[in-house]
Amino acid sequence: MQSKRKRVQAAAKVKVRLFHELRAILGQSEMELEADTLNDVVNSLISKDQSVRSIFFDANGRVRSYTMVYINNASQNPPELARKLNDGDLILLVPTAAGG
Repeated sequence: MQSKRKRVQAAAKVKVRLFHELRAILGQSEMELEADTLNDVVNSLISKDQSVRSIFFDANGRVRSYTMVYINNASQNPPELARKLNDGDLILLVPTAAGG
């Protein structure tokens, strides 16, 4: 009798480009990550530096509306953190820059 083995699919390999304060905090403008969802990307960045959390979430844990998220140059407004990612996806994370 042949046993059926469940294939474990590896997470998608995605490219993440960081802008403004994300770039300053993480010290990189671009990185490659393995992530199944947009939430995995965000959590990976938070694990590198906890201060990233306040860029994405308010004090009540809700996604902030002013961080712009693009996947393959398509705006994700508002970003759906459960969105499934595919190999080769390009994610742009752009916190709104303010100043005067």
